[in-house]
Parts: sequence; structure tokens; C-alpha cells
Amino acid sequence: MKSLLKTGLLASSLALTAAGALAGDVTLTMWHNHPEWKDRAQAILDKFEEANPGIKIELEEIAGTNYSARLNTALAAGEAPDLFGLPAGPEIDAAAAAGYLTDLTGALDYSGLTDAGRDAITNGDKNYAAPIMGAYTVGLYYHRNIFEEQGLTPPSTQSEFMEVCATLKERGITPLVVPAQDGIVPSFLYMMMASSVMGAEGYEQLRAGERKFTDPDLVAAAQFLQDIYPCMQDGALSTPYVEGKALAALGQGAMMPGGSADYAGYQEINPAVDLGVVPFPAVEGGTPATVTGMEYVYAINSQSEHPEEAKQFLQWMMGTEAAQMVVDTITLSTTKGVVPSENRVIKEMIEAALSNDVRVFYELPETGAVFSAAQQNVGALFLGEITPEEFAARLQEAVQPSGS
Repeated sequence: MKSLLKTGLLASSLALTAAGALAGDVTLTMWHNHPEWKDRAQAILDKFEEANPGIKIELEEIAGTNYSARLNTALAAGEAPDLFGLPAGPEIDAAAAAGYLTDLTGALDYSGLTDAGRDAITNGDKNYAAPIMGAYTVGLYYHRNIFEEQGLTPPSTQSEFMEVCATLKERGITPLVVPAQDGIVPSFLYMMMASSVMGAEGYEQLRAGERKFTDPDLVAAAQFLQDIYPCMQDGALSTPYVEGKALAALGQGAMMPGGSADYAGYQEINPAVDLGVVPFPAVEGGTPATVTGMEYVYAINSQSEHPEEAKQFLQWMMGTEAAQMVVDTITLSTTKGVVPSENRVIKEMIEAALSNDVRVFYELPETGAVFSAAQQNVGALFLGEITPEEFAARLQEAVQPSGS
């Protein structure tokens, strides 16, 4: 009788579990900062739900310009979602120290990630996040049709860039679209220019205090940044990111700095867009460069009522099925061995990064504040209110060399 009773209870339990799974008994809320990716991201989440019928993901897309402020407010109020993205590096460390994140050390298998992917979410011997939405590389996009029509070749050096700029302006074509309102895209421009001079080895020297932004060759990078301002669209300093991206996608300029993840957004705006991508032209004497970093890495809210299901989601997202969808439809993958199936532009971006690719400044503690310093000062540099030497000095003040 006891055996039959236990069997009956077990069967009832399994039936309830199955019924709950079919009903989607667990819903995880997730905030993502790329509205232009919504359909592509949702397709990946749909595939997860198909493979895990007991878990639903409720995705909310928040524009990048509003994301950080809204998330900080929600975290402070105890109203943040189950899953949310943060920039890799110091912000993850700060959120963990504040008690906002679930400790994932030993809870997830990270062995399938690339070295860069693992490094981005490791703080000492602790893990608090997963790089589920891939990585990005930033280079120079150009409209292939415009360059072909004008008989031009994408530039690879500073002098070639300025010559192309002059030619396009003479022909009534805006050479470069840069949404510069918040200083973010111009700061990426400077990172690529500085990286063309330093390379990865020089960047390590900068972090160690053996190199400085005030070195003459790096001041030359700041000078190049100032010099290209006249190549940008009218009103660049008042152009927000979303508007600039639309201008770029619609061919209102011949070139635009952008990341691998931007291509999906360009296609959403203009499905017929015909782009190529190259490293950003080198400061004279340097090497054309790209910079690479993580898309926001995802953490689990320490107050989530469903941490195990959230871990299940993060683990699935690091697998090859999800990673293949990410690289084919959105951006580069951080899962080993996953490459684009047919995405020519993403393949070109990967090729562009082969010769001289440097990690983005803001992901590492020694240079974490440099990006913000560039944002705050690039407008004054463009307007001639400060010199390239003064710009470089302000960036150097933000460096915290290792061991200092």
C-alpha cells in the first residue's frame, strides 16, 4: 500500500511538474540595451523557450542612452529584473561589491568560452556574469556603392583618409557620419587612433605606467582626431546616436565608425545597405587598428526569486546553438569555434581585427576612467577650445597605472 501510495504521489508530482512546464510556470524578466536587435534577440529567446518549456523570458528593450540610469534606479529600489546586462570590467566589480549580483562561481561551466570571454567575467577567483550576447569589434564601415561610384579605395592611413575626405567634400558627399552628442563614438575613434600607434604591447605599457597619452606619438593621435572633425556631417556634436546610425545606414555619409554589432541595426534601418568594413586608418607611422570589447555581460539579480532557472538560461546561451544565432544575426561570438555562416560583413570585421586589435580601454581598471575623460573633453577638442596636448593630458590624468 505504501509503495502504491508513493508511486501515486510521484506520478501526481510529475504530472503537476509537466503541467506547470507547459504553462510556463517560471517567467524571468530580462533587460537588454539594443532595441534595434529586438527581433533577432527574441528569436534566440524563443529557441531557448522551445528547448526549456518550463521557463519564459520576458524581454524589455531599453535604448542605450537610458539604460544605465534606469538600471541604477531599479537596483537601488530593489526593482531590477531577474537578468540584466552590465559592461564587463569595473562596473561588474562594483555591482558585485554592492550586493546586487548572484555569485556564479562554480555554478556555470565556462569552459566553452574563448579566453577573452572568460577573462571579461572573471574577478580574481569569482564569476558574476556570462558573456551571452557576444563581443564586438569596432572598425570603419564604408558604403561600397559610394566608393565604387566615386572611384575611391577605403583609406588605410591618416593621409589617405584626409585625401578621401577632401575628395568627397568637393563632390558634395559627407565623408564621415559621427553621432557625437554624448562623446561615445568620438571616444571610440580616439581609441582606434591611439591603438594604431601603441598596438596591444604599447597598451600594456600604458597600463603599467611605462607609456603615457602625452607621449608625442599619442598626441599625434589626438591631433588626427581633431583634424577629422570637418569631415563629419553638419551638426555632429548635436547628433544623438540613434539619429546618426540612421543617417549612416541610409547613406547620408560615405563612412562611419562602428562595431560589428552595429551591422544588424544598419540592416534593420535599411535592408538594402551595402557595406564593407576595414580597420580604422593609421596615424602616420602606425598600423591600421580595431578595438574589441564585450557586449554587455549578463548577471543574475541577487534578489531574483528564480536563480536556478536564470542560471539554466545563461548556461544555454553560452552553448553553440545560441552562439551560432548570435554570430549569424547580431555580432561576434565568445563561444569557441563559432564563426559566421554566411555573414560577409562580420567576416570582414573579423579579418580587419587580425593585424592590430586592442582591447577597449574601459574594460580594464587602469584605463577604466579614460573613456569617460575622452567623452567629457572631445567636444572641446573638436571646437578648438583645448589643444591636442591638453586633451592628451586630461586623458593621462585618468590613468591609474598598475601598482601605483
